[in-house]
Amino acid sequence: MQQGINNIKKTVNTLPNSSGVYKMISVTNEILYIGKAKNLAKRVSSYANPLRFNNRLQKMISLIDKIEYISTPDETKALLLEASLIKEIKPKFNILLKDDKTYPNIEFRLGHKWPQIKKHRGKKNDKHCYYGPFASAYHVNVTLDTLQKIFALRTCSDYELLNRKRPCVQFQIQRCSAPCTGEISADAYQEIVSNLQSYMNGKNSNLINSLIKEMNTASKELNYERAANFRDKIRSLEKTYHAFKNLYKNIEESDIFSIVCINNHIAVEVTFCRNGQNFGSNTNYVENKIEEDLGIILQKFILQFYTTQNIPKKIIVSHNMPEKKLLERAFFTKTKSTIEILLATKADTKLIVKEAIKTAEKNLAKKISEMSKTKSLLDNLKIKFNFINNINNIEVYDNSHFSGKEAVGSYIVANKEGFVKDKYRKFNIKSSNTQDDYSMIQEVLTRRIKHGDLPDLIIIDGGKGQLSKAREVLEKMNLLNINLISISKGKKRNAENERFYCVNGREIFLKKNNPLFYYLLRLRDEAHRYAINNHKIVRKKNLFTSEIDMIPNVGAKRKKNLLLYFKSLEELKNATLEKLCKVPGISKETAIDIYNFFDKN
Repeated sequence: MQQGINNIKKTVNTLPNSSGVYKMISVTNEILYIGKAKNLAKRVSSYANPLRFNNRLQKMISLIDKIEYISTPDETKALLLEASLIKEIKPKFNILLKDDKTYPNIEFRLGHKWPQIKKHRGKKNDKHCYYGPFASAYHVNVTLDTLQKIFALRTCSDYELLNRKRPCVQFQIQRCSAPCTGEISADAYQEIVSNLQSYMNGKNSNLINSLIKEMNTASKELNYERAANFRDKIRSLEKTYHAFKNLYKNIEESDIFSIVCINNHIAVEVTFCRNGQNFGSNTNYVENKIEEDLGIILQKFILQFYTTQNIPKKIIVSHNMPEKKLLERAFFTKTKSTIEILLATKADTKLIVKEAIKTAEKNLAKKISEMSKTKSLLDNLKIKFNFINNINNIEVYDNSHFSGKEAVGSYIVANKEGFVKDKYRKFNIKSSNTQDDYSMIQEVLTRRIKHGDLPDLIIIDGGKGQLSKAREVLEKMNLLNINLISISKGKKRNAENERFYCVNGREIFLKKNNPLFYYLLRLRDEAHRYAINNHKIVRKKNLFTSEIDMIPNVGAKRKKNLLLYFKSLEELKNATLEKLCKVPGISKETAIDIYNFFDKN
């Protein structure tokens, strides 16, 4: 630690007394921590007295070899730069978001003659209107399902809208007004659009009153089927309206952040509120190595959160933050509009935060429980198989094929927190001998190792033969420090008769009442599931491959347009060049390619 303090003192004299961002760097050139400062020299010098800091911060100081800095015009610029650098570099001692994601919206396509609503991610179109963000795709799908029951807007693509000859099943179940076949006038359709806009803008009561009048009119005219349709829509609206009106009716546009801490583990519940409606909430887990004050952690989380998300007019928080005003100025610099950050003090927001904290605590406790249980299993795994190093990351390999066809190799990834699905990978087998499991496992393992970032343990689905071939790959690449085992189904290939082998071929016996036995089976079964699913996808794709897939410059979209236009492959084969040019999305050059392809064949 004294060496780290000396390195800090040596650097302080070179730092300016202006604002900026500093980077703590180790002797191996690893960036340990990124921070911002109003006065760089003063802020960095405070690290020279580490005895007033916690053990985690003292650990970081002991690793410091040098300090680099970037000057900024003011502290708000430093705050924004700090957030973007942390997000990009992910230093080990900074507060980090574990689940960094984008959130979906509902796109209201007002720029089209016949508007529609659908789920949307990514870049927005100025011609359309957007509602969100929603906490997850699930919340969007549930909302869209409810809206479709009430507002019978089209769900089909623009191409289907233009080419459909008769209404689809959505019209039959009263979820679409079928503008494609003229079942509704443009004025009547526009009225539905206006009603939906009123609903999404929080004017629920006006819409309900309007529908009640329509229902009563239909009933007086003895059109009971139409009246019943209005009744069902009113019930659906009232159900959603009453669920949220008391808590959210006064919240126009806000994100609400509620932070909890259990045994040094941190979670933040983010609740999205727009136009008096709740668009769902999401639990975010925060990796915290240094900070202890929940207000500071929440402030750093919010800053990182909005590096990619749109910032609403108001941000409501569960805890006071020491630099709230600075954060507001930083957001104004970023958005050029005033952003308010408010503590939840009103009755409605306090109740929302209270419920959010309950949800966050429940989810965090569950996650800690799973992590603790898995950590214990990983410790037992190390002892039982006599591994030297701790087991933190595991990869499980399996192959799948059908009589040598559509051969796919894959692996799944697991750690103390469970399955890491975004790191799963599959490989289409290139080897000519796709019925040989030994060569397949060698190919997959060789290709995988070339990508680096290797696990502590590799598990092979197979017996001594597969294990031996996997070991040959590790030997060839000088990677015998990676632990290696295999799981075999046993003689009768029955579940729960599995046998476990070490790298030297020695069998390890696990009793069926040992949790480790079932943990390893769960890993193997997940790898098996993933391999089979990938094989099915490849097989299905090959099964439905036809001559049209072989045409140059014809992808999925053009293929769909061709089949919709010509109805059959035979009609497409016999089409003239002039007719091919009339297909949407088919240029003259592409039409010539298609015509020549079938002419030659």
